[in-house]
Amino acid sequence: MSSGVPHQLELEVIRIESSEKPRSRRNGSSPPRLGPRLALSPDEAAALLGVSRDYFDEHVIDDLRIVRRGRRILVALAELERWLDSSATRATLGRA
Repeated sequence: MSSGVPHQLELEVIRIESSEKPRSRRNGSSPPRLGPRLALSPDEAAALLGVSRDYFDEHVIDDLRIVRRGRRILVALAELERWLDSSATRATLGRA
């Protein structure tokens, strides 16, 4: 049964088309349209800053004001912007 030649798999790509209308709720109402998000989870905040969650937890989150409700943690976008502004310094790399 084994001829020494690996078997090759054939894959078929199937396009999934999204519906034009949002899914309706059980009671028939459409989901509420919300404005822009005001807060992020720590994972989302780390991704937005372009750092790992471990780096975020070690170097950033202690400088932020956060909202805790139960186990949920929220970081306001405005707080991230404040942290970036207060933590920013002028670049001196490569200058004597």
